[in-house]
Amino acid sequence: MSVSYRLPERKKRIYIADDFNPLDKNDVKLLLNRLATDIPTDFKSAANWYGLFHEASCAISEEHTILELNLSFNVNDNLAEQKLIEFEEHILSQLLNIRSDLMDIYMNSPWRSAMHSYDNDRILSDLKLRRKFTSHSISSLQIEENQIIREYKKFTHAAKASFEGKLTPVSAIIGKLNDNNVEVRKSAFLTYWSFVKENEEQYQNYFDQLNENRSKQAEAVQANNYVDVAFAELGRIDYGIAQCHEFRNSIYHEVIPIVKELSELQKESLKTQDISPWDVSIWPHLMPEKAPANGNLDQLILSVQNISSKIHPSFGKLFNEMRKNNLLDVSPRPGKAPGAFCVTFQESGYPFVFANFGGNFRDSMTFLHEFGHAIHGYAVSNINNVLLRHPGFEFCEVASIGLELLASPFYSDFWVNKKDAKKALAFQLFHMLNFWPFMAMIDEWQHKIYTNGTMPTALERNKIWRDISRKYRPHVNWDGYEDFEELGWLSRPHIFTSPFYYIDYGIAQVGALQLWKYSKENYSKAIENYIKGLSLGAQLSLPCLFSEMGIKFDFGRKLLKELCSDMKDEILKVTF
Repeated sequence: MSVSYRLPERKKRIYIADDFNPLDKNDVKLLLNRLATDIPTDFKSAANWYGLFHEASCAISEEHTILELNLSFNVNDNLAEQKLIEFEEHILSQLLNIRSDLMDIYMNSPWRSAMHSYDNDRILSDLKLRRKFTSHSISSLQIEENQIIREYKKFTHAAKASFEGKLTPVSAIIGKLNDNNVEVRKSAFLTYWSFVKENEEQYQNYFDQLNENRSKQAEAVQANNYVDVAFAELGRIDYGIAQCHEFRNSIYHEVIPIVKELSELQKESLKTQDISPWDVSIWPHLMPEKAPANGNLDQLILSVQNISSKIHPSFGKLFNEMRKNNLLDVSPRPGKAPGAFCVTFQESGYPFVFANFGGNFRDSMTFLHEFGHAIHGYAVSNINNVLLRHPGFEFCEVASIGLELLASPFYSDFWVNKKDAKKALAFQLFHMLNFWPFMAMIDEWQHKIYTNGTMPTALERNKIWRDISRKYRPHVNWDGYEDFEELGWLSRPHIFTSPFYYIDYGIAQVGALQLWKYSKENYSKAIENYIKGLSLGAQLSLPCLFSEMGIKFDFGRKLLKELCSDMKDEILKVTF
């Protein structure tokens, strides 16, 4: 099934022809040849060269986004899949092959400063890092990596298991892990992890292929290991491996003791002696009695629109415009890819929110989360330089998690009962506290796997995960289910599809919680800071972007301890 959405008329192209077709390999070849051979020789030609690069990047990126969306609308659409494969083979391959040449032209040009507005040398710093790990030899490996990831996604998207007497998509079973009923939760847990256990060889095989490919990528560019390549691809020029270690250490010393302390109250609420793995994210006393918007999806959409308008009228206006143009696809249907995400059409400048909402608590927060990304994508699309739009996932996630928390004064639009609205904030903070240790587990596991020297076997990978699990989640009792515990890493798609993109969420939580804390003192100023920060795109460093939003970019224990204390206090207000 295709989804009919409307995009505004794109801005008139200045540097590329109106009939340029980003999906035509010959059109793309000719354009890339122009960029490779028409090397800037003066101020004007430098501006024209960069203008051509910018417009071409936006046009090609938008078509790529459309192709990926079409397959997400229906994962069984063979034609959509074939078109995406053709794009990777004929278009993306050309871009990857010429990437290092274009980087060299830009970085070595004496006319570079005439190409675009002053950017605090952010583009140059970013390209210097990426260039170290970019070459013709790595491009075919990256195409191969994309193909393995697509096969992995096909496997997980099609996965089904018998649950409550009928064959059910595994993605729907995962959703039941948050059910209020303990029997449903435990049944979902056993069903899901039995499926993973039965299909472990398939999961491990995909990872073996990816691990081997990524090791070859590191060898191809003479990197120390794949971590260097991944960090360069993520554009991490403001922090590195040492800061990741510091952050995990802060979580270990400051977050885990609070989680363990609160788990005693959680057990009382659960009426159990232990926190079982199917109870980790459940705290009955904190959970709203009713589903947000009473579980009605149409009402949920209307509630998010109302909340957005209350946070700032411009946000509500954007939401209404997206809704009017069918740029929100949030209803589940057969064949639709699982999960939720937001993309921005780089040439048209509009965001698109994709999701599968059923009306539960997580859906309300995820909707706000993805709309936060939409606001950010819309804001930066006004920056007339494609390389200065994306500030890094760390700050992108501040936009999304920040909106979840800035919406908290208006949770009553989801839950009319004031008591439920207060519970919702406490429950959300409880989830955020528990997320940090899990994030640290993912991050530490990846660092151990990719810096091992030799590629760990499946058994070794499982053991590394089991040891890390016991380090960061000592309050969870896995007795009798140790064979499931050691497979925990297989449940997180990011490990397969987006290596090292997980700590970003944890860093963003630190920023978003600071913003929430400040909003309780001066809400209008917090919103002003939020808008200001999002509008800057990638024009400043991460520490400076955080600063412009009135928050700190900090991995240390002191700040994390303060935030944990505030979160604990808010939770205890509801508990007692």
